[in-house]
Amino acid sequence: MADSWDVYVAFCQRRGKAPLHWMLLLANPRSLRCTWYHVVGGPTQNRDYERKIQAGKRIDSFGISKKQYIGQIQARDINKVKSAVVVVPVQACQRWTVEVLAELERKCLIPVGTSADYHNQIEPTPIAEIEHDWVMLSGTSEEELIIE
Repeated sequence: MADSWDVYVAFCQRRGKAPLHWMLLLANPRSLRCTWYHVVGGPTQNRDYERKIQAGKRIDSFGISKKQYIGQIQARDINKVKSAVVVVPVQACQRWTVEVLAELERKCLIPVGTSADYHNQIEPTPIAEIEHDWVMLSGTSEEELIIE
């Protein structure tokens, strides 16, 4: 077993006009295989969100358009990553990935500010969500609403 794991955010191939699917990847350095941590499903697929942890996946999968290196974590901290993945509620994949990154920051496993960088890249989705009795388009923050 390796002493450390490389951490990446992966962006999958775009499908139509839908937002990109994001995943967290953990791989042993120089390995061709990795573990994918991500959320699938949701309103656009007419099913509940579902957390997926898939080991033994190809790091250079054809479904991944690009990946960005975040840093390395020590092998002894792998359970901290798993707990961060499980503690974050399932939701749209981009928001879920950002929240997992924030958990990893709180655990001092990745650089502070990583989640904010990715939060700024979240794409809006056409699915309306109801929050606090308001209908908001996903990707719209409460601060962006003008209440008269």
